[in-house]
Amino acid sequence: MTGMEMLDEPPVPAAWVRDVLGGATGAGIRVAVIDSGYDRALGDARVLPGISFVDPEDDFALAQNDDDSDVLGHGTACVDLVLRVAPDARVIPVRVFGKVLETSPGTLQAAMLWAMEAGAQVINVSLGTRLESALIPLYAACEKARRAGIIVVAADDNGGGASYPAIFENVIGVCAGRFDSPFDFRFHTGDEMKVEVEAWGVEQPVTWIGGRRVVKHGTSFAAPNVAGIVALILERHPGATLEEVREMLAGFALPNADAPGR
Repeated sequence: MTGMEMLDEPPVPAAWVRDVLGGATGAGIRVAVIDSGYDRALGDARVLPGISFVDPEDDFALAQNDDDSDVLGHGTACVDLVLRVAPDARVIPVRVFGKVLETSPGTLQAAMLWAMEAGAQVINVSLGTRLESALIPLYAACEKARRAGIIVVAADDNGGGASYPAIFENVIGVCAGRFDSPFDFRFHTGDEMKVEVEAWGVEQPVTWIGGRRVVKHGTSFAAPNVAGIVALILERHPGATLEEVREMLAGFALPNADAPGR
């Protein structure tokens, strides 16, 4: 079965979803996906009205508006990945990308703060920065989320370098590996890696603009799988802290020695 064919059928949940989480589906959980928005032509009622922080005249100027439409495909793919793992969750697209996959740290910070106020229990951030000037404001936003009981999941840099907010200790950072299921992942502890989770992001089937099925690579497409898993955990364990979620992730992960390689 090819990756393209696999996308047409919902993934089979792992045994731990059935046995430990009682068949959780993400019901009652809101996941904010901070990205390029969502292709509204796909008409998925699980995707709630979102927001944009992109000025229509200037991709790098912050301007709040209601246009959450995706013109790039990146955000649509991330939303779809969350919902394939947590099919009964509700997703809020928060647009920070306009016509290119670039934004400013200030726009990202504003988007995260808005998502917290909008009632998201999980925030997926499939982007990051290496700008030192962004460290303090982004860390403050992530710490505000942690103290509010909101779990932030962020994609690591594709090149393996330090990326904010993925490397913050108040965030679940995700890198990309090759796996057979979005429910399969590795969990790393200590100084093994800069981020804890390695999830499916190599040859990852996704839904793109217009509902096209494509295969993509990158940490951007690994993080939403983990955000979906966190939604499953929070459905069964409302109010679980970041550390409690980490402990459960470690328990559900594939044994590192037996896990698929990158």
